[in-house]
Amino acid sequence: MVKGGKDTKQNIGGTTDCVRPPIVTILGHVDHGKTTILDKIRKSDVQRCEVGGMTQKVSVFTVDVSDGKKITFIDTPGHEAFDLMRSRGGSIADIVLLVVAADAGVKPQTKESIEIIKKSDAKPIVVINKIDLPDVQIDKVKREIVNSGLQIEGLGGHIPVIEVSGKTGKGIPELLELILLVAEVEGVKGEEELPEGVLGKAYVLESVKDKFKGNTSSVALVQGGICQGDWLGYRVKGEFVLEKVKGMVTEEGGSFCVLDRGCGGKIIGLSHLLELGTVVYVLKNRDEKLLKSLLSEKKKEDEEEVTLEEFFTIKQDKSEEKSLNVIVKSSSQGSLEAILNSLSKIEEDGCSVNVVDSAVGSITQKDVELAELSKSIVIGFEVGVEAGVFNYAKKQRILIKTYDIIYKLIEEIEEAISLMSLPSTAEEEIGNATVKQLFTLSDGTTILGSRVEEGVLKKDHKCDIVRDDEIIMESKIKTLRINKDTVTEVQKGFDCGIQLMDKDAKVKEGDEIYCYKVVK
Repeated sequence: MVKGGKDTKQNIGGTTDCVRPPIVTILGHVDHGKTTILDKIRKSDVQRCEVGGMTQKVSVFTVDVSDGKKITFIDTPGHEAFDLMRSRGGSIADIVLLVVAADAGVKPQTKESIEIIKKSDAKPIVVINKIDLPDVQIDKVKREIVNSGLQIEGLGGHIPVIEVSGKTGKGIPELLELILLVAEVEGVKGEEELPEGVLGKAYVLESVKDKFKGNTSSVALVQGGICQGDWLGYRVKGEFVLEKVKGMVTEEGGSFCVLDRGCGGKIIGLSHLLELGTVVYVLKNRDEKLLKSLLSEKKKEDEEEVTLEEFFTIKQDKSEEKSLNVIVKSSSQGSLEAILNSLSKIEEDGCSVNVVDSAVGSITQKDVELAELSKSIVIGFEVGVEAGVFNYAKKQRILIKTYDIIYKLIEEIEEAISLMSLPSTAEEEIGNATVKQLFTLSDGTTILGSRVEEGVLKKDHKCDIVRDDEIIMESKIKTLRINKDTVTEVQKGFDCGIQLMDKDAKVKEGDEIYCYKVVK
């Protein structure tokens, strides 16, 4: 692509066709082979490098198919904690591939993805993967997909379905041709004319803080184009920002000068770390008035989101609710937002997670100092801990936990909330006795002549009276006697007299008395 007479050395896209490349996202359950399929398409081996074999970040890349035709793919994380990313991926894409493993069928995240597809205006294609495995039941998988709400071809519907093997590559060329066919028949988004002075429009898919390149945002360009040196406009935390594009790189790190419509790449050296879904406009000039008019609707959405966040904060501050204070650090803005989204959903018996602070970057001494003041734990995802911080945290008795797989982080926080939701005290059985004979004193008090069968009975401790394996009453031991002596406890094997707090207790011979102590 050539814009404004600029002499460019390299560009991503370069479409001469009037129709831009379709943008495709890929959804489905974890381990169903989404990234393996994309690896085969772009002839890479990313899947083996992913921690736990799962995609943890959003990535975007463009591939050449045939006759100059191109397709842009958005690779989204497969774990349910990243449903927010998947939703945004689905909203940006023209086509969404639902990957279902032939050996597993419809799973929980498959159903989540189907709900996202229903809400999106992207055109779906069902991809049944792992057909190379033995004894797969394709027809059964197709019926499960239909029963989950997607009407596919061959079973009364119109949604295309294709069978592939990401491992062997079988069906992959046909899948690419099917994507181009659906794009041609259904059309692609963003083909309307851009306003005067606007050169392009893109969506942010992922943001990271790179040690060498600074704030870097992966974007999908839906309209126009971006050249190095163009003005980039966006809104962040209520502020309208206009800055020049300092540079762009591919997913593999190679630099380029022009990004064409329908293609994806990374913009480096931004002054802010942009959130997922942020709309960025490419402007011909530094025109703040034009940028404000373009982002006016987005502004209203952001204000509503802040109100919801404030509501959540107020909820956490209620005195009757217990909360686990956490400080969250992550390697990217995308994973950070997904973690925060998941943490906000954890709640059990009034116990929830209170995020004291969150940011992208390594865990620092400042984080530990804040944790000490706020009585928080520090959790990190795919980040390191600065030198000396662990030792400092140990001295201050501050817990730091780091993770490489997001579901392990979420599971451990859920376990912590479960422990917090337990009662602060519990009852522990310490002994039991059998009532052998009843004695009535001159004042009408009933004494239970009993033998201690197990453990020990203690004065002033709670007890249950059990008859035929049912608790008939709860009481408390008022006094214990061995012969005529008053004692505070009676051990196993001894006979004793027991007086209960309840004078009118209807106890019979043969009843059992279970004694308890209260423990924290």
